[in-house]
Amino acid sequence: MIDKEKLGKKVVHNKLEDCDLYVIEDEKTYLVFIFHGKYIYFKVTPSFPGKWNCEEAIYYPYGLFGFVRHDEDITNKIKMKIEVLKSAGL
Repeated sequence: MIDKEKLGKKVVHNKLEDCDLYVIEDEKTYLVFIFHGKYIYFKVTPSFPGKWNCEEAIYYPYGLFGFVRHDEDITNKIKMKIEVLKSAGL
């Protein structure tokens, strides 16, 4: 589903209760929370203090959401969101 090599120098995957968490380390650390259900959606945030869980990610005020159809490449959408966060200084 996700091509880890395209996202950063180091990518760690953790399966959480309500979502999947990918920790992406490059120049900065970004968190990608992927939610599965009727639709696949995700939130990309800069790393933040506290618990890295699905609920905290939803309420964390910084970051961008993305939505994916089943035939779309989620890796490219995540990369685009990370670039937007980088350009905003986050």
